[in-house]
Amino acid sequence: MLRIALIAALVVSAPALSQDDAVAFPEELILLPEEVQNAARSGLEAEDVSIPAGLSPGEEAWYRAQVAYMGGDWVPARRYAGTAAVAGLSDAAALAGIMARDGRGGPRDMAAASDWFHRAARQDHPVALYQLGLLARLGDESLELGSPRIWFERAARAGHINGMIAFALELKQSGIPQEAVSARRWAERAAQQGSAEGMYQLAQMLDDGAGGERDAAGARVWYGRAAEAGLAEAAFQAGMMWADGEGGEQEDGEARRWLRIAAESDYAPAQGQYGLMLYQGRGGERNLAEAAHWFSRGARGGDAESQYLYAFVLAQGEGVNQDLEAAYRWAVAAATDPLGAPVHNRDRDRLQAALERVLPLDVQARMREQAEAG
Repeated sequence: MLRIALIAALVVSAPALSQDDAVAFPEELILLPEEVQNAARSGLEAEDVSIPAGLSPGEEAWYRAQVAYMGGDWVPARRYAGTAAVAGLSDAAALAGIMARDGRGGPRDMAAASDWFHRAARQDHPVALYQLGLLARLGDESLELGSPRIWFERAARAGHINGMIAFALELKQSGIPQEAVSARRWAERAAQQGSAEGMYQLAQMLDDGAGGERDAAGARVWYGRAAEAGLAEAAFQAGMMWADGEGGEQEDGEARRWLRIAAESDYAPAQGQYGLMLYQGRGGERNLAEAAHWFSRGARGGDAESQYLYAFVLAQGEGVNQDLEAAYRWAVAAATDPLGAPVHNRDRDRLQAALERVLPLDVQARMREQAEAG
């Protein structure tokens, strides 16, 4: 069975944040002592904070900006960050850009965000360089940012881990063999620094043979490490490799363990495959009711394979009450993937045809409408 490639979240621009979102100060910018951070979160206002001796006016503004930000006092945080940025502090310019981008402390203003990030980027600030790459991905020509690849490369070379991954993906997608080699190197650098996404992207490149020889054993190792770091997609891939005996021995118990981890993390493709392990009794006892439960979860999560499997057990009445109408609805849903592309599955085609021989036309029409609406 083909394994599914992850669309890395890191290449998607950050959404606007509401005023009700939890405060999460950008970790790369935290400079304040822990006791001041705690005081800020407990209600200490920027105007009342005790400023350490010897700070310049710009450094004082930056200190107050951080306190205000962590206290959720957005307007002064944005004002102080701007003051400190004008004074030449690149961290402050990066924060001012983030706030303008997210609409904290004032209107969302992508042009202003770009200006602040540019100010910091002139000092090769890693966060600002990476953020400029994300802004460039939006394709807003008025920002005059050019190719995101330029910014991601600069961010990567400045040591930004997500920049390394983004640059690796840009290189991988170029179609130039030598650039694929560089892509694998950058993904490995991010992976070696503990990035779960870097581990996952490296595993995919090893698995696909992108940028060098295919290394299934190495791919399985890195999928496992990414899974241990919390990536459900990686746990799914690791489970499928153990199930298929790719990259090492075939072991159903280990496959079932990884697939369960991914399924319990609400990764729909893994829910169907974990259910299949339960249905077949691979790697442990057979449990039809649990299998049907996981088929249902994956089906509702939009996975076409899970939808077919759920349709099958509904039609058979295995682990769940027989329901031919619901079986037909899920069989119809399984004909396309979440993006609307057709899914070629002969077993699904045969199941749908068998159900059409026993269900009245009006029922079929109603179930099709429900499948389309769903």
